[in-house]
Amino acid sequence: MSEAREFGFICGELSMGQSNGFLFPRHEQSYLSRSLIPGAEEVELTGRYLLRVYHRGSVVWKSKVEVAWGAGESPEPCLAMKVDDASALSEALGKAGGKEVELRFTRIVQGG
Repeated sequence: MSEAREFGFICGELSMGQSNGFLFPRHEQSYLSRSLIPGAEEVELTGRYLLRVYHRGSVVWKSKVEVAWGAGESPEPCLAMKVDDASALSEALGKAGGKEVELRFTRIVQGG
């Protein structure tokens, strides 16, 4: 009984780290930790999502991503994403790089 789950982050000075095929978004040099989503369990937040990246109210990127929670520089799990075309995402985010953006994730629900 899956229902659509949505979560997001507003990031000032967005940048991306990359490791083992995953992208790790950073906000002002801090990774986005799971604790920023109150009451959410890691297993609830892992899976396929539609990622929309907004800058100044306009969508600058939209794609399907695989969301996982990986080890960053903090002891707490942080957001990790796998995308089909990481270079295209990096290019799109380059337009808004270092500026405030909103990352919005909507769960892709299989079946009905």
